Amino acid sequence: MAALSPQLAARSFGINATYIYEYSRGLGGVNVPRDVIITRIIYSSVVVLVLALFCGRIAQISHSYLREITAVSASKREQTFWSQEQSTWWSFAKKQLLYAPLGRKRHNREVQLSSAVGMGTLPSRFQTILITSYLASQVVYCLYLDYGVNEKAALVAELRGRSGTLAVLNMVPLFLLAARNNPLISILHVSFDTYNLIHRWLGRIVVLEAVTHTAAWAVNACDEQNLTAALARIKDTPFFTWGLVGTVSMVFLVLHSPSPLRHAFYETFLHLHQLAALLAFLGVYVHLNLDSLPQRTWANAIAAIWLIERSLRVLRLVHLNISCRNGYTKMTVQALPGDACRVTFHLPKSVNISPGSHVYAYIPCVSWWMSHPFSVAWFEPGTIAHCASNPVTPSALEKQPFDKDYFDPPSQTTQVSLIITARQGMTRRLFDIARGKPNQLLHASGYLEGPYSSHPVRMPSYGTTVLFSAGAGITHHLLFTRDLLQRASSSCAATRRIYLIWSIRSTDHLAWVSQWMDQILHLPSRREILVVKLFVSKPRRAADIISPSATVQMFSGRCRPDVVLDEILPGRVGATLVSVCGPGAFADEVRAATRDRIGKGAVVDFTEEAFTW
Repeated sequence: MAALSPQLAARSFGINATYIYEYSRGLGGVNVPRDVIITRIIYSSVVVLVLALFCGRIAQISHSYLREITAVSASKREQTFWSQEQSTWWSFAKKQLLYAPLGRKRHNREVQLSSAVGMGTLPSRFQTILITSYLASQVVYCLYLDYGVNEKAALVAELRGRSGTLAVLNMVPLFLLAARNNPLISILHVSFDTYNLIHRWLGRIVVLEAVTHTAAWAVNACDEQNLTAALARIKDTPFFTWGLVGTVSMVFLVLHSPSPLRHAFYETFLHLHQLAALLAFLGVYVHLNLDSLPQRTWANAIAAIWLIERSLRVLRLVHLNISCRNGYTKMTVQALPGDACRVTFHLPKSVNISPGSHVYAYIPCVSWWMSHPFSVAWFEPGTIAHCASNPVTPSALEKQPFDKDYFDPPSQTTQVSLIITARQGMTRRLFDIARGKPNQLLHASGYLEGPYSSHPVRMPSYGTTVLFSAGAGITHHLLFTRDLLQRASSSCAATRRIYLIWSIRSTDHLAWVSQWMDQILHLPSRREILVVKLFVSKPRRAADIISPSATVQMFSGRCRPDVVLDEILPGRVGATLVSVCGPGAFADEVRAATRDRIGKGAVVDFTEEAFTW
């Protein structure tokens, strides 16, 4: 397909044809019809992929719902049908694709260059296939040029147009997938952590395409005159100036985002990342707007995504933390043994939080306006009594102390608790401040944004649930345990067996959740349904390892997920779900043990909660 002449292209798209250079500005040599076809192919392929994932989720949800409604009132024996594999191909797909790490075992265990320098985690096998396929397609689209043109400058110009078009096109999902309020999370039941992984790889693709776009322009600009003249055009022409601002900002985003820098200076990284992303967008937006290029529509979509998402964050923050009657959220921080804090937010209104949810905590005394994600460990309702508008005198209270005329009905509040382990940065500062207070108790202002939830499976549809936790990962499973027990005792779930497995370094960590575990252990039908196994890897004394009962057991040493599953699976009831939340190495061990037992007759599903920043 022949490339359009600059004059014809300018007239077709309404661009002011006042530029002098044929192949370094405007649409000279740019194959606009082919660019349109390629963008439509990308649109179509992404839509097809999303629809395929959506249909898969609908099938999975429908299967879970059918299993739940048939197993709610079923006996252990009647759930046998759901405990046995009915499809060998689905078991193969789970084992070799959906749950499989890229290699043999490593997935969320960080790749370490040294004990102090980590390079991040590896994507799963399915994620790798998606990312590699999309990256390969972008390379093919960029190189699908008209190599039969007589002029080298025209070929370079076509590459400039193609790479620039693809860079702006990919910026739309790049901004969408970085959003906390990404609608695809609830539609496709895919975790924010997975979208965050795709966001990082999309960012790298965008940067490569932006650099290719700039380099192609530079080649023609230097050939038409020289390097000095090309640099002068960047300085004197806003169209080129803003384009370079966008490219330089994108390159900076890549250079400051490697895992060692991101983890060592997280708050500094986040500030710089947001600033550079804003500059990159402004550079691209102005660059497109100055020549009225057709990609302005995509830039407007990006702006709309950013503004709507930020507005939703503010609205959720205000709605959750401010009440006309009860004021605003208050925070209590208690330093605990084992270098951790129990942070309780006293919300001024009644809020229901689903198990598996996470929130973003704003703690100004240590982190100014920054927010950090944490799993919700516990929540429970509370009340506040309010005095009536009429003044209450001591004599009136003495005559009728509980007269309803003197008090308004109590209003509902909510206490949301987090467990924050002290590592470095904000978490360490918070722990040190709380530890230095009287009774190791800090009262301060704090706010929550959320709750956000993206758990891909419905736990009440499984007859047996195995919850593996390590360290502070227990926070993700406490609410699930409480919810499943309450549902099971009310005959509202298929759950007949819950195994809560917690691996900790020392018995000091038991203080983190002791008050909530007491509540769980007093729930109806707990003894028939729940088994708690505690593994203490480094106990101070042998006398500390005491099993209170057959359903609450303590063991000395590391948790071995394969041994635990071998004990549980023979006595399973119905379908089995294995869930894990904890450090990457522990999660990889649980994943490997689960995969080894798929395809051997038992229905075993796997899910993992992780924040890989």
